[in-house]
Amino acid sequence: MSDTEFISVIIPTYNEVENITDLLPRLIRVLDKTDAKYEILIIDDASPDNTAAIAQNLLGQKGRVIRRICDKRSLSLSVLEGIREAKGDIIMVMDGDGSHPPELIPYFIEGLNEGYGLIIGSRYVKGGGTLNFPLTRKIISRFACFIGKAVTRVKDNTSGFFCVRKRALKNVKLAPIGFKIGLEVFVKANINSFKEIPYIFANRKKGGSKLRLKPILEYLYQVLLLLFYKSSKAKR
Repeated sequence: MSDTEFISVIIPTYNEVENITDLLPRLIRVLDKTDAKYEILIIDDASPDNTAAIAQNLLGQKGRVIRRICDKRSLSLSVLEGIREAKGDIIMVMDGDGSHPPELIPYFIEGLNEGYGLIIGSRYVKGGGTLNFPLTRKIISRFACFIGKAVTRVKDNTSGFFCVRKRALKNVKLAPIGFKIGLEVFVKANINSFKEIPYIFANRKKGGSKLRLKPILEYLYQVLLLLFYKSSKAKR
């Protein structure tokens, strides 16, 4: 990594106070060991559980909290807000519930330095998997990835754990429907290659899952829109 580059880690949150108290100290320890310049951006959807204040206290000078005051909560829109606010040359996106291990970040950066345009934390390549994942969610996740193959070669195409250089998103219109911002990036980013790094997805320890029927339907609609996007782009 060149001396002029630094990392912006974007973490969308809503009612994650119990999880970020574990996650942020781990994340800071990992980033400090890399000797890289970095910032951590917590994009909080006006959590009523005091997530924003606790996160800022834990971050200190290591990052900042941006509160989205809006009528509609959205993980994807929170990530887009983080990308707009990011000062870093490298964008890292991860969940705030502790399911994405920050210890993988050095391997993500190594992958970028090897020349890959996009690095994805993957449950569905050799060495990856899930821990304490309910059977219903396993089935939904696998089915969603099967559907996602229509628009990308990424095996874990529903992953929300990824890293990309910010320049790869320049002039790219990201318009996610629902919560799968990663899929938008995988399809639309200006990259020539990608690498999937295996990890074990640990189901959230605290708080409830935010997965409902509506996001599933939104995901199917998102894939349909991306099919049209790819088709129109191929005709140009």
